[in-house]
Amino acid sequence: MDIRTKRLNEAFHASGLSQSELCEKANINKGALSSYLSGRYFPKQIALEKLSSALNVSISYLMGFDDSSQKKATSRPLPSNIITPAAYAVPILGTVCAGSGIHCEENFQGHFYVDHTIKADYCLKVHGDSMVGANIYDGDIVFISKSYDFVQDQIYAIERLDYNEASLKRVTQDGDTLILNPCNPEYHAMVTDYEEVRIIGRCVGVLHKYV
Repeated sequence: MDIRTKRLNEAFHASGLSQSELCEKANINKGALSSYLSGRYFPKQIALEKLSSALNVSISYLMGFDDSSQKKATSRPLPSNIITPAAYAVPILGTVCAGSGIHCEENFQGHFYVDHTIKADYCLKVHGDSMVGANIYDGDIVFISKSYDFVQDQIYAIERLDYNEASLKRVTQDGDTLILNPCNPEYHAMVTDYEEVRIIGRCVGVLHKYV
């Protein structure tokens, strides 16, 4: 059983609530709760917040962190150059195209756990080879921050409003004009403006598929 499902079940049984009582207290339907407890699905952020409040446990606990009962494998401290990251969950929202484009839908595919130093709001799977010059390859996962100050020549996730398509591009701005540059000489730059495209967020990290 996934540790998150295990934690949810432990918290549920410790609460002394029935499923109906928990559903009423957390304001979620019984079918959803049954799916969560069985491990078929893991609750999204809103449902997770409701459950943590109703069960009087932290979200971190339900996500599998902060297990104070876990025994240390050894009392000897780790070497000084070993870093223990503090991970958090970032939702995976479908696929972004590094090429001609692909439908940009918030198609939730689960969570990816990243170190807290990566300030990302969500991550996307790359499809295509138009960004290979920036070391972003087909099958990679890119981390996207929705909050950013625009900087010339940085890599952004771009949505084409006319086709509801998204792609990764290196973006420069000249007045109201945006130039979307691929990082592959086999592809051509696109000249457009904010009436045709929307910047979804800035690329703040990449995980290569072979890692």
